[in-house]
Amino acid sequence: MRKPSGLLVTLMELKKYQEIAFYDLLLSPACHSLPEIVRTGSYWLYHIHIVDKIFRAHLCGESHGFTSTVSDDIPELQQLRQEAIDSNDWLIAYAGSLTADVASESVQFTFTDGAPGDMTREEILLHLLTHASYHLSACSPSLEKNQLSVPPVLLTTMLGSSRGYGL
Repeated sequence: MRKPSGLLVTLMELKKYQEIAFYDLLLSPACHSLPEIVRTGSYWLYHIHIVDKIFRAHLCGESHGFTSTVSDDIPELQQLRQEAIDSNDWLIAYAGSLTADVASESVQFTFTDGAPGDMTREEILLHLLTHASYHLSACSPSLEKNQLSVPPVLLTTMLGSSRGYGL
C-alpha cells in the first residue's frame, strides 16, 4: 500500500496553524476592548469547527446530526480553541494514515441543505483547509481597521517558523 505524499499532512498542519493563530489573537489582551471583533471572529471560528465536524463524520461514514453549518450558540472561546486543536490533530493524524488508494476514494454524503455531495477523501481535506482559510482571510480587514496584526496564514510563514527561519 503506497502512502500519498506528506503534502496532505502539511496542509492539515497549515490549517491548524492558521486557526490557532486566530484563536490566540482573539484571546489576547489586544482584543479585550474589542468585543465585536471577538464576537465576529468567534462566530466564524465556530462555523469552521462545525464544518470540520460534519466532514469528519463524512470521512468516518457516521451521522453528524447538524442541520446547519452556522450557530449563534457559540461555546466559550478557550473551550472552542481546545476543541479545534483536538479536531485538527485528528485531521493531521487522519491525513497521515491515508494510503494513496484510500485518499482517492470517493465519499458520498448529503449537505446540510439536503443536496447530495461526492468528494474524494483528499478533496475533503483540501476543502477543509480552503474553507477555513477563506473565512479567516475574510476577517482580516476588520482586524487591520482596528490596528490588529493579521495572524499568519501563509504556508511559507508556517514552514519558516517550524524550521527556525523566523519569516
